[in-house]
Amino acid sequence: MKTLISASRRTDLPAHFYDWLVESFRSGKAIVSRPYNRGTYEVNLAPDEVHTIVFWSKDFSRLLRDANRWDRYRLFFQFTLNDCPILEPNVPPLTQRLEQLKALAGRWGPERISWRFDPIVFWDNGQRNNLSGLERIAETAASCGINRCTFSFMTHYSKTRSRGQRLGIEFHDPPLERKIEVASNLSRTLQKFGITPANCCNPEIIGIEGIQQAHCIDGVLLSQLAGEPCDERKDTGQRGSCGCTRSVDIGSYWMECPHACRYCYARPAGDSAQR
Repeated sequence: MKTLISASRRTDLPAHFYDWLVESFRSGKAIVSRPYNRGTYEVNLAPDEVHTIVFWSKDFSRLLRDANRWDRYRLFFQFTLNDCPILEPNVPPLTQRLEQLKALAGRWGPERISWRFDPIVFWDNGQRNNLSGLERIAETAASCGINRCTFSFMTHYSKTRSRGQRLGIEFHDPPLERKIEVASNLSRTLQKFGITPANCCNPEIIGIEGIQQAHCIDGVLLSQLAGEPCDERKDTGQRGSCGCTRSVDIGSYWMECPHACRYCYARPAGDSAQR
């Protein structure tokens, strides 16, 4: 059975490591650093061995300029679109990214795109958040024919809290009642635009106001889109509440991401915290 390739949960390959990405697929293999040490493993990227490439990014501009290169592969796009420069200082302006969303839908089809409004972040004792761009993004996504949105609430790792404090941001983890209120409002907004809300790794809100369990890498959907089966078993390498099916990730936590998002769980550029 062919392999699902994740590119990548660990860093933004399409935005900042595109040359490495191109060279890896050109050579038919990726040499990948293991998450917790400098050991490596090799992943076969030959077209006849890859079922689908799932790209994760906040900026697909380079890939869009080079679209024809990927004609030998099936692609699926996880496009993270929030609007909060305070938390995402090096991400392109939202207007540019919305144009990218339209271009992706026009080139590969809206059924191959999942919009990620992710994560939802609160700070300053819960008085501030990054929810303001939701309706604008939803309106654009719906106009492109995109009908799914994945969201989650920020996971408060110790290193993200420490990073925030160094930068003058006091992250806040709201109580469940507040999360339910926010998730309910978000769900109603999305459904107003015909978009199905799906939550990643917050099982306590699944089922509220029509919120579904997210499957960011969804073997069932990708099998249907391809007309060819892929592995649909649960990915046991992810968190227990993750709904993803099995894939092989070719990114590395050692690749520091220049987006430098303040809430990042991986390795943003300039972060002194070590994984």
